Order: sequence, then structure tokens, then C-alpha cells
Amino acid sequence: MNVKKIEGNIWKSYVFQMLRGLFFSVPVMVLFWQDNGLSLTEIMILQSLFSIAIVLLEVPTGYFADVFGRKKSLIYASLFSFFGFVIYSLGYNFYQFLAAEILLAFACSFMSGADSALLYDTLKDLKKENLYKKIWGNILSYGFASIAFASVIGGFVGKINLRWTIYLTVPFMAMLIPLAFSLKEPKRHKTIFKKGYILELFKTIKYAIIKNKKLKWLVVYSGVLLGFNSAAIWLYQPYFKISGLDIVYFGIVFAFFNIVAAISSKYAHKIEGVIGQKSSLVSLVLITGISYLLMSNFIYIFSFSFAFLQQFVRGFSKPIIEDYINKLTSSEIRATVLSVQNMSYKFFYAAIIPIIGWIADVYNLVQALAILGITTLIIGIFSILMLRKVKVI
Repeated sequence: MNVKKIEGNIWKSYVFQMLRGLFFSVPVMVLFWQDNGLSLTEIMILQSLFSIAIVLLEVPTGYFADVFGRKKSLIYASLFSFFGFVIYSLGYNFYQFLAAEILLAFACSFMSGADSALLYDTLKDLKKENLYKKIWGNILSYGFASIAFASVIGGFVGKINLRWTIYLTVPFMAMLIPLAFSLKEPKRHKTIFKKGYILELFKTIKYAIIKNKKLKWLVVYSGVLLGFNSAAIWLYQPYFKISGLDIVYFGIVFAFFNIVAAISSKYAHKIEGVIGQKSSLVSLVLITGISYLLMSNFIYIFSFSFAFLQQFVRGFSKPIIEDYINKLTSSEIRATVLSVQNMSYKFFYAAIIPIIGWIADVYNLVQALAILGITTLIIGIFSILMLRKVKVI
């Protein structure tokens, strides 16, 4: 194998993550939906259906990456991203947005697991897999920094015209396509037998969620943590409104959110090295639940700062938890297992957000955040206890 070509996957992974982060609509997306007639409940249903689509697609697409290659998976992800945003830019109602979301669900599913599995096996071929946690954390930090940049631009563009933020995103999604084609497929150190795919797929799922108890509860914990930590993302913009923040600052706040996530992702391996695995896993749930309770009890113009705690969790958790999962998983099923992890995350996310959206519409946003905080602590502490039972912590 050409070492230079395989090494090229590393810098291309940085660029790939940065390009996919150039989603300029992030700080004003809820306002865009509302401007096109959607209620908060409909917005949450839209995102829940997106997540359900990912739950259904996540494992089959992860298995596709393991059997047919991570490069092919990322090519499909890039194509679906581009067409999804094209349809979004032309859409004006719930069903048109839903069509775009389904395409983006395909994109996320083909990308999920394949990107990190490609990097891990690239490093394994180079005999540098011990650097995975550090390099993947750095790559994610560049992605968060890219989202931060796009958020600042998106806030100012959105002040002029909300739809222009989506138009601006489309060309950067197009750039993902040639980049994905240029990747070099790393070795899989044991290739899956290419007959009986369905049987092999179910064997992998059985291993990930039934036989290996440590892996199973890491996957459940990850789903709970990431699902509940992400549940408030579509409440941020209405929360900014009730706290008195002007729309032009939405992008700047979202930029700082991603800067915090980028820093915590970049230094996750060092922080985890100091506080250890047990403290890392326990603290993440507590930080998330408490941050929601703080947001629900203190409403003022700078109360968005409590959400920085959620952004720390967002950046810190992914490289750390995926490293734990990678250590429990062999190369030939790595993308599939990571997809099971992401499926778990989307399952919890899809289950909670319609309820939170309904509570925000029928009662108020503050009560929705309070309930989200309490639920996060209850379910999160249960998952921590199960991790302790199987001796993960």
C-alpha cells in the first residue's frame, strides 16, 4: 500500500470535517422553519422523523461501510448531503422539508461510523492507532471551529434573508463529493465474508448489544448522554428570544458554542487522562442535567451561557466514548458497531424531542427545559449504575 496515499486520509479527514461543518443556517434554522409556517411541535416532529430515519438506516449503512468500504460510504454521504440541501433551499412547507431531511438522514447514516472507522484503520495501517483519540479529537475540533465560523456568517446573513443561509451552504456540500472520491480505502484486517450479509449483520448487532455487556452498556450510555444533550438544540433560538437576545447575535453565540465544543474535543484526551474514565463518564451526565435546570431557573440576556456546559459535553464525549468502544471492537465490524452507537443516540433523541416540543408549545419553554433536566438526570444515573455493574467504571 502506498504510504503517502494512505497518510493523505488524515489531512483529508480534517478538510472533510470542516466542509461538512459549513452549515450556515444553524443559528437561524428554527426561525427559518417558523417563517415557513411550522410550529415548534412540527419542528420537533420533523427532527424526530429525521432521527427515526437515521435509527432505521444507521446499522445497515454502517454494515455497508464494513463490507463495501468506508470510502464508498463517504461518497454516498457526500452526494446525499448535496441533494438534501438543494431540496431544502427550494422548499417552503413541512413535506418538502421532510423530503430534504430524509436525504440528509441518508447522508448522516452513510457518514456515521465510516469517517471514524476509516481514520482508525488508516492509523492502524500506519501503526499509529494509539494516536486515534488525539487525532480524532483534533479533527472534531476543526469541525466545531468550522461550524462556529459558519454560525457567525449565518447570523448576519440570516438577519437579511433566512433562506440565503441555505443557498450559501450548497456549494460547500458539493465540495465534499470530489474529496470523498480522493480518499484511499485502508485495509480491514479481517474482511467480512461477502455472502449472507444479513446473517452477518445480525451477528454483529447481537455482539454489540447482547453478548458483550461492557460494549452494550457503553452504547446505551452514549445514546442517553448524546440524545439528551442534543435535545435542546432546537430550543436555543426561542430561548434566546425570551432572554432578550437580538437575532444578529444568534450566530455569534452559536459560534462560541462550537468554539467551546472544539476546545473540549481537542483536549479531551488530556482531560480524560487527568480525571480518569470513571469521573469522565459520571460527570458528563451530571453536567448535562444540571445545565438544563440552570437554564430553566435563570432567564436573563446572558443565560445562554449555561448552554456552554452542554457544548463542553458535546465536544468531550465523542472522542472519549468512541475510543472506549473502539478498544472493545475488532476492525472488521468497527463501522457497524459505531453505527449501533449512533443509532442508540438517535433513538433517545427521537423519543424525547417531540414530547419536549409539545410541552414548550402547550405550557412554556421554561417548563420544557426543567423536565428535560430532571429526565436527563434520572435516566443518565441509571445508565451510570449499569456501567458500574458491568465494571466499565
